[in-house]
Amino acid sequence: MQTTVEDINPTKKRFKIEVPAEVLEKKITDALRNIGRSVKIPGFRPGKAPLSLLDKRFGKEVEQEVLERFIPECYMKALKEENVVPVSAPVFEEYDFKRREPFRMTFTVEIRPEIKDIKYEGIEVTDEDIEVTEEDVKETLERLKVEKSTYEEIDTEIENDDLVLVDYEIVEEEKKVENQFIKIGSDVIPQDISDALKGKKKGDSFEVTTDFPDDFANKNLAGKRLTLKGTIKEVKRLKLATLDDEFAKDLGYENIEKLKEAVRESIKKAKRELLTNRQKGELINKLLEMHEIDVPEGLFEQELNMLVQEEKQHKPDADEEKLKEELREKAEKTVKINMLLDTIADREGIKITEAEVKQKIAELANSMYITPEYFMKLYLPNEEAEYMFRQNLVREKTIDFIFEKTKKVKKEKTEIVEEGEKKDE
Repeated sequence: MQTTVEDINPTKKRFKIEVPAEVLEKKITDALRNIGRSVKIPGFRPGKAPLSLLDKRFGKEVEQEVLERFIPECYMKALKEENVVPVSAPVFEEYDFKRREPFRMTFTVEIRPEIKDIKYEGIEVTDEDIEVTEEDVKETLERLKVEKSTYEEIDTEIENDDLVLVDYEIVEEEKKVENQFIKIGSDVIPQDISDALKGKKKGDSFEVTTDFPDDFANKNLAGKRLTLKGTIKEVKRLKLATLDDEFAKDLGYENIEKLKEAVRESIKKAKRELLTNRQKGELINKLLEMHEIDVPEGLFEQELNMLVQEEKQHKPDADEEKLKEELREKAEKTVKINMLLDTIADREGIKITEAEVKQKIAELANSMYITPEYFMKLYLPNEEAEYMFRQNLVREKTIDFIFEKTKKVKKEKTEIVEEGEKKDE
């Protein structure tokens, strides 16, 4: 096999391959003889039919089957001989096949660009002290208190935030609604309804005429002026839990002080994770600033199209061409950093283990409240999806590797003095 390689640009190569006629011819005749051993041809015993007859009856079909296997073999062999690792599927420009003549084909592949003078050690990222204030702890405890609080039935007058169960009739439409919960003061219902119910008790009747906004959640009521006439069946009020030792014990802690310590540590961990994510974002931006990276056109288009489709899921009516313009910079940045991380991963021998893959799948599945098996069925349905999943894990691991080598530098704080000048603290 004779191979000629042409550099089209820093990220694309063109391969021209020529294979001697006898190579393909042997594969075709071997396939015909194999068929001859099993098919029944009148007048001949199995395996004794002449090759010319087999060729006449099965030649075209066999040629196609041989080519379908042979072309990928040539492609892979050429890449291996030239030590080329493609970053996208090949684009076959042409192939020329005639029986008993040299076989020729031409294809292009995109490759990872060569990145010169890669530097990723000692990059400075902004650091800051992680502080957990008493207000932080108080806010979290208050949220916990509300989460653990319960609604209890009451017989007193209705107030804001009470939960009221009603039956009512829409007078204009002669339609009855039963067992409808209404939260008093909620933004999702007209204020007139809350005002009509406040001050009343269980068993009381009510009547209110109100305008439902055009964007009301119930489209059958939206934009209409209607009269609701009904009866209050039940009133419930939120009974807030008490932040004491019993509350802490219900959550698995010895006392309220132990709970506060756990809350403080949890907040500290969350703030540390946020800081780390910001620092990694800063690291990525600096890596891109430090290196000139050519972008493979096919990968760029693939990334851009993926981003557009993701955006279209949230905005189905959005103009696709406009989205492409808006997302071009993001797509280019993603491809560049991926190319850089892949190069560093190869240089440092960073790989992902089967145990790490399974752990990540389990973590993601758990966060979605589904089984790992169902996660794989949904998100890793084929080899390509699984390959990309693994590649992204390698990239995440590479970012962690580079991040460990960063230099964390705290910002210098400044204050304004009377003369309007700044000075370091």
